[in-house]
Amino acid sequence: MPNPLLRAATALICLAAVTLAQGVQVYHFDGPRRASNIVLVGADIAAGVTVVHGQPDWKPEYEGMLGALKGKKLRLGKDLWTTLMTSAPVELGGVKVAPGCYCVGMQCGKDGRFSLALMDATATMKQGLMPFGPQTWKPGYLVPLTLIKDELDKPAPKMEIKLIADAEDKMRGTFAVHWGPHALTAPMRIHLARSK
Repeated sequence: MPNPLLRAATALICLAAVTLAQGVQVYHFDGPRRASNIVLVGADIAAGVTVVHGQPDWKPEYEGMLGALKGKKLRLGKDLWTTLMTSAPVELGGVKVAPGCYCVGMQCGKDGRFSLALMDATATMKQGLMPFGPQTWKPGYLVPLTLIKDELDKPAPKMEIKLIADAEDKMRGTFAVHWGPHALTAPMRIHLARSK
């Protein structure tokens, strides 16, 4: 027969767990995530850059909201953080980003100019910062982006973030966000130290 003290202790633990869980909402989703990758491999080099994100749908009512974004920090993508991981220093929009893993958001200045906001992924997660809710995070890197408005040949019904390699110079390319009829871009350069 089980010990009565053990039964009482177990009941108290269960009651405490239920009390702590009250008021907490749980969202479970298995959403698709899109990845764009560049991998460089050669006799004396090996490096990779990848960006992974959820894909929100574009809605026509978003068209009139660009002006309301001024001075705000924004999520980029859908669900949990968009992430950027690089094994080599990568220059985005003239900003040199150290190798590592980053949570990625967006920042719109008071002048309406957009920047990619990169935060150390480990520090961001340890602080419990999320891409939704109050945007209290502080970017480690701000990458200026160029807005291309209403000039895309084909609108993107779902957000697409791409790393586009240059056809001639393998170390260069473009970081691009396409959503609806707009795009945000930054020139990209991967800096590789060749082994001797």
